Amino acid sequence: MGLLASLTDFSASQIFFLLSKFGKTGRVELRTAGEKGVVYFVSGNVTHATCDKMKGVEALYNLSIFVNGEIEFFPDEKTAEVTVTDEVATLIGEIERRKVELDEVKAKLPPFDTVLLKSPNPPEDSVALRKDDWKILIIMNGKNNIKQAIEKSGLGALTVYKTISWFLEKGLIYDPEEIERALKEKVIFVNLLTKELASLGVGEKEWVQVIKEIIEKHQTGKELLDNLVLTGAIVSMKPKKNLNVSKQQIEDVFTEVANTLQKSCSEEFGPMLTKTKFTAAFKKLNGLKK
Repeated sequence: MGLLASLTDFSASQIFFLLSKFGKTGRVELRTAGEKGVVYFVSGNVTHATCDKMKGVEALYNLSIFVNGEIEFFPDEKTAEVTVTDEVATLIGEIERRKVELDEVKAKLPPFDTVLLKSPNPPEDSVALRKDDWKILIIMNGKNNIKQAIEKSGLGALTVYKTISWFLEKGLIYDPEEIERALKEKVIFVNLLTKELASLGVGEKEWVQVIKEIIEKHQTGKELLDNLVLTGAIVSMKPKKNLNVSKQQIEDVFTEVANTLQKSCSEEFGPMLTKTKFTAAFKKLNGLKK
């Protein structure tokens, strides 16, 4: 009898540890959002792994970052191909180390489905590129998103993520939707926040009016208001946006909105209750990002 589990409940490394501990032989299949790969075990040892164009340990590490989908074990299925020879304990240790590093890099990058473009104004200073760097840069041709770059490069998620992060830092590529995404995230947050604050006795419509007044007083508020609708009980972005604002300007304006609301709420309702409402809004926003 095999084993079927959700990757949201059990990580790949947890299942690998279980199969190793009990000396199992068979095929492990990992499936997520149309992507899948396989890992073979013989007497509790990993012998072979594939994921898209990747084989061996890089395929194994790429499969191990799946956090959604399913993992299934088919006992006694074998393959003659051997591409992995490291001990399972070593592999699991490296998987966990890479997960931590991957999370740190991903936090600096746009979503998985973002199509990044080559910069029309590359840096004046020369940038030394390695063979793998060129391979990834060629793939970033305005047609492939980050997920496709990983699949087509065959270099593994962590390598591609780190390289793309470095490209963005050096100005070799850019995110054409960065400004819109930044504004959208702030709009979502203030709407979540007004819903939380409405339970204090002041309606969402009144809170939106307060937010509008704060933005109007900011030095770059007029430019931002050209892109927003602040009437009724919610804040929304205009269908035809003219985003003549920078990411930093958006951050500055909404930081002032948050600070002003927090100060006002603390004075009216107390710091503990205010903190509870703001924390709840941030948690909901982070939940939407996952």
